[in-house]
Amino acid sequence: MNPQRLDEYLRKENSYELDKDAVINYSNFSKLVPFIENLDDLDDYKLAYLSAINSANGVIASKQDRFHPVEEHFHDWLELAYMYSGEAHMTISDNPITLKEGECVLINYNTPHSCLACGSNDILINLLISRRYLRANFFDKFSENSFLSKYLMDNLLDENTENGYIYFRSSKNRRLPIFVNEFLCEYYDKGINSADYLSSFATLIFLELADIYKDDSSAAQNNNQIMGILRYIEGNYNTCTLKSTAEFFHLNPNYLSGYIKKNTGKTFKELIQEQRLNLALKLLKNSDLPITEISQQVGYENVSFFYKLFQQTYGTSPAHYREKIKSE
Repeated sequence: MNPQRLDEYLRKENSYELDKDAVINYSNFSKLVPFIENLDDLDDYKLAYLSAINSANGVIASKQDRFHPVEEHFHDWLELAYMYSGEAHMTISDNPITLKEGECVLINYNTPHSCLACGSNDILINLLISRRYLRANFFDKFSENSFLSKYLMDNLLDENTENGYIYFRSSKNRRLPIFVNEFLCEYYDKGINSADYLSSFATLIFLELADIYKDDSSAAQNNNQIMGILRYIEGNYNTCTLKSTAEFFHLNPNYLSGYIKKNTGKTFKELIQEQRLNLALKLLKNSDLPITEISQQVGYENVSFFYKLFQQTYGTSPAHYREKIKSE
């Protein structure tokens, strides 16, 4: 399926959309999961739907039916609502949100949400993702990235995320619609290698969302400034100190130290070391630079100290790590 055929498919009215008296709730699950039969209990529907998500490699893509409101509900899986076209008026944890074209919202587990009826041009795509799939496919990839991305990933896996959702101001993002469209093209027209393609596109979607959120200054402010602080440390790890970082944010150094520890579980020094070692891992994997040069590039003039720290952190030397990566 190509993007043009995908667009035609999503805009075509289905029989459910033509039923003007329908109301979308859990009793409608059978239209997406045909094997659900004779289930009268709400929890039974949830369990059956979660089973369907897991059996579908952990992700189900669903176009929200237009012309009908979606009643308030919550569930045991993560939901990424992406506005393919038009706009949608949602309420999540009693907070009204107008989702515009290209924007998306990540709704956490067991978070109540609803949506007003969408018009003919309002195409809302829901990616329903199991917790197991998220951990298996994304956690390692994010943890190998920056500590800021890992912090975001930890938040996605935390049921206690403030308000139960993360709103992404992604309307002007270039790559996100490409990744989502390619995912949907493969999802609705599966080939031999669809499972690998879908996993790869899903990873790209979440990596892009992490970048969007990292660069959203208002999101950082809404998250008690920790996102802005982590972004600053990540961008200035080779030169910043606790004092200079505190001055940048007009904070007392002792307060900043405790604030970072409280929100990340790590000290300022540990964050700096983690960022340097993350870069060292990437250089060892993707370059042939001498280890002494890598040590200097990541901010360690004392190569012996770099070797010692690397050994303590990863249980192997930089040279053995590089050999292992090449052999694999």
